[in-house]
Amino acid sequence: MSDQEAAKLNAEAAPHPRDEIPASELARAIGPEADADLHGDPDDPDPTPSATEASTMTAWRVAKALLALRIQVDALAPRRNKASDGTIGDRRHESSASDHNPWVRDGATGVVTAMDITHSPDLGCDAGTLAAAFREQRDPRIKYIIWNRRIANSSAVGGAPAWGWRRYTGANPHDHHIHISVKPEPASYDSQTAWALPASLKTVPVS
Repeated sequence: MSDQEAAKLNAEAAPHPRDEIPASELARAIGPEADADLHGDPDDPDPTPSATEASTMTAWRVAKALLALRIQVDALAPRRNKASDGTIGDRRHESSASDHNPWVRDGATGVVTAMDITHSPDLGCDAGTLAAAFREQRDPRIKYIIWNRRIANSSAVGGAPAWGWRRYTGANPHDHHIHISVKPEPASYDSQTAWALPASLKTVPVS
């Protein structure tokens, strides 16, 4: 990561007051309705932390591992569409079990451990290429990913092996963006180790 990229990451990782959500960080793909698809793993037997944690936070920030990922994606696809990008959900969803809530506690600050990245194959960012790279590399920071009506957890859940695809039945099919959740431990969510991404995020032809 260059000095300029590191400075950008640190600036974006600065805490915000709980009710201050920059437009670039709002997880727009969740939807405005109270019972919207919250991009969680329905087969996770013990989602952690408690869903009530988010309501107690007075400030929030985005996990540094995810900010580092976004910087790398932007470098590989600088013209990509960002219409479905986002990290944090709004107040209507904070009592639900979603990694888009700032429910991981870092002192008095809540950490958002989920990110959506827009599927933009015509502008160099194919979410399917990203999903394939994540599953191939099995980065230990990842908790689960959701893409195109399927979900893959880094642990064996729901009758599927670790990293195996399962059908995703949430209201949002996730065909306009990929969802990435990272684990709730600081060594995972704040790791700035470079992500093992391919040299190009363009669509990979099917042979």
